[in-house]
Amino acid sequence: MSKKEASGMGNDNPLESVPLGRRERWLTPAVIFGGLEFTIPVLMVGATLAGAFGITEIFWIVMIAMVLIQWIGNTLNGYIGAKTGRPSSVVAKNSFGDFQARIIAGGTIFLASLGWWALQTAVTANAIAAMFGINYEEEWGKWALITVVSGLLFAIPSIIGYNSMKWTDYLAVPAGLLLVVGGIYFALKNTGWTEILSWNPSGEMTILAAISLIIGANVSQWVIAADYTRYAKPRWKDNILIPLGIISVGVPLFMVGAVMSVGVGEADIVTVMLNLGFPIWGFLILWLATWTSQLVNNYSMGLAFSNLLNVNSNIGRMILTLLGTLIAIGVALMGILEYFEDFLYLTALVYPAIAGILFADFFFLRSQGWQNIKKWNYIATVAVIIGIAVGYYTQYVNPVGLPAVQSLFASLISYYLMMFIKGKIKPDEFTPEKWKNK
Repeated sequence: MSKKEASGMGNDNPLESVPLGRRERWLTPAVIFGGLEFTIPVLMVGATLAGAFGITEIFWIVMIAMVLIQWIGNTLNGYIGAKTGRPSSVVAKNSFGDFQARIIAGGTIFLASLGWWALQTAVTANAIAAMFGINYEEEWGKWALITVVSGLLFAIPSIIGYNSMKWTDYLAVPAGLLLVVGGIYFALKNTGWTEILSWNPSGEMTILAAISLIIGANVSQWVIAADYTRYAKPRWKDNILIPLGIISVGVPLFMVGAVMSVGVGEADIVTVMLNLGFPIWGFLILWLATWTSQLVNNYSMGLAFSNLLNVNSNIGRMILTLLGTLIAIGVALMGILEYFEDFLYLTALVYPAIAGILFADFFFLRSQGWQNIKKWNYIATVAVIIGIAVGYYTQYVNPVGLPAVQSLFASLISYYLMMFIKGKIKPDEFTPEKWKNK
């Protein structure tokens, strides 16, 4: 390995394992994860919860969702990434098979990351337009120009690669903390602590639905965590600590979104900030804080796009990341923001189904090993469909429980059982060696 590669400045190839010499301690991926959580949808979900729950209730709902559920999923996928040194769309090749992993896993991550990126770019363009006194609902041309410029600026570090993103997050995450402090200050100034604590809204939402909404804003991490922990050391301790970046940023940000919206009665965070009287610096910090999560979304999108098209070079990844960026800007201009909650619920159905198969295959079938299997594993296809179907049924047809968690377990259990039965009847390349020997 060259000195340049060992220092972390080598090629950021999307399909290869990151050498152990380039692995970093848990703090760097934790900071990048913290940047991932500095996202406008988190503020918007917190504001949405304030329409149905008091502040104390929201705190415990957020703690249950983030600490008891989200942390576990992030840790498991993070460990898979660190152990294999590969991004999630490549890890999936030992369970889905090479081509299917590129189409289903890589395609899903690409489309969902593109959607998240487009959604946040649209909201940020709203904030910048408001800062300049532009009515983003009526002056579409000016808003579109702001959207394009903001989107391109958002994308530059993620196009360059992981090392560029790392230093951007070290600068932007502390700036995001200023947004948290500012949000609390202006909420207290306009509403008062007494009214915030005594807030008792009349909106209708069950506690389980609220937890599901929070999970929906974060569930993609159960699959894409490996994209960043592949640069971490393959130790359980490190990968248990890395999600602290998500928790330490996410919990206060959900709460700030709720606190800011109390008395305003609005989930649109730009409208909330305008009504609270945020100065220009507040909107600039919102843009900078959003930059961190946009980098992560864009980087994952580029990795998944590379896997989808089987491109394994740093320059190829850079070109595809730029192309994905241009497509996402087009999606933002088309009005994806109008479908915010629908998009959250959709990702909460698809991502857990894929995560369940990754977890089952890596921990229970392969004994934490990885190999690229060229064929198509139809068992994985069926298990994904089962997971999505269970999630859909318990989300829309007969709302019950936590659809994202139920989707994960449905795909995990069905995949394991069907693989076991197939291994007994007709073993193939996807049947683990330990079962073949028996």
